[in-house]
Amino acid sequence: MQYPLPETFADGTTVEIRLEKESVLYERKITWTSGLIEQQVAALAYSGENLLRDAEVEKAKLPPFALAFYKFLFFKGQLPTEQELWTQYLIAHFGVLDETRIHYFRKGTWRVYNADAVKARLLRSFPSLIRDFHFFVLCQESGRFQEVKYSLRDDYFNGVDLTLTYLNKTFRVAVMLNSERARQFKEQKYSRHAATSEQEVVMLFDLPRSEQNNGKIKLFSSQHIQQLITELEKRTHELPRI
Repeated sequence: MQYPLPETFADGTTVEIRLEKESVLYERKITWTSGLIEQQVAALAYSGENLLRDAEVEKAKLPPFALAFYKFLFFKGQLPTEQELWTQYLIAHFGVLDETRIHYFRKGTWRVYNADAVKARLLRSFPSLIRDFHFFVLCQESGRFQEVKYSLRDDYFNGVDLTLTYLNKTFRVAVMLNSERARQFKEQKYSRHAATSEQEVVMLFDLPRSEQNNGKIKLFSSQHIQQLITELEKRTHELPRI
């Protein structure tokens, strides 16, 4: 007699560990809700405003902040604080030279940066990382999409925050706070005319001060999901029938 396999192992979260060729797959079951994220965000301190901007650091091709953020989520099962995210990022990618300088090995060269400037750049990205993850969970909870997926590779290399399936059509979506920089990104994105079956959509969302949560990090809401759906419906009608 065969018994049904348990959904997870004894730790309650591990679904599978698989070794294949030169890769290891570690799959965990972690349940997130938008309400849980909002509670954690309300308790977070944020100090990333008006910090040092170093021209060299701002234009540098640094390791993705999202990698440290999602690794923390994966292994800890909760949002990182500013210091936890910085510590994870620093240990994973940099060597410490002294109190002010860190270095990073890229393309055969050790590149030296001001540590405070790198931390400042990471902290400026902190709200966006949380906002994007919260919006991913909101989209899942809404039940309005057939599929909701996130890929770090798509995020880092292609600027895609979500891949959504809506009305049997697949869309690659970037969601951003409405700003001059975001408008430039949208213009550049839409100027590409490479043929693709996955329609690219860039949403620029406004967040009035009244929508600010208890902390200093603002989050998107169901109102923004409706704005996204309105845009996807418009795009669906524009797609050629096969």
